[in-house]
Amino acid sequence: AVAACAYYAMWAGLGVEFKTTDSTPRVIFWARYVDWAITTPLILVDLALLSRTDTPTILTLVGCDLLMVITGLIGALTVAPYKYCWWVAGLAFFIIVVTTLIGRLNNAEGYGGEALKGLSWLTIISWIVYPVVWIVGSEGTGALGLSQEVGIITLTDLVSKLGFGFYLLANLEAPGVDEEPLNTSSQQYV
Repeated sequence: AVAACAYYAMWAGLGVEFKTTDSTPRVIFWARYVDWAITTPLILVDLALLSRTDTPTILTLVGCDLLMVITGLIGALTVAPYKYCWWVAGLAFFIIVVTTLIGRLNNAEGYGGEALKGLSWLTIISWIVYPVVWIVGSEGTGALGLSQEVGIITLTDLVSKLGFGFYLLANLEAPGVDEEPLNTSSQQYV
């Protein structure tokens, strides 16, 4: 729902800034960053809970993710050459997120199983697209056309969010299968 609202805002022209102070005029979709600041931590928390990660690791993942999104937005709103420093900072936070996710894939406890592996690799591979499109798109060098940038980011968002949700639902085993069923008879309320 958050991503759909962000895309509607961008389509309506509300989540867009036209930046003319740089060497070439650019279109900055700041609503995309609001979307990412809300939805990407949720994806990371899902992965962390699936692998039964401890709270400090979850906070590190979410913190680095938010810093990655914020540095991308600041870089998009900044003029060259400073915007590339922000991109490198965002890339550093992205690398921390990826290495943490890969570390949780090999958790000694074996939590998450194949669902965790599939979801983690889906997230990592699809999220690699974001910094690449940033650097070649309108936020970075402007080498990629605006319609191509919008198309690539939209498809990547669909894969990383809807694909994640469908994969999670299709591959997650029912919780508590080996547990005893709850007593739902009316006698327990008497």
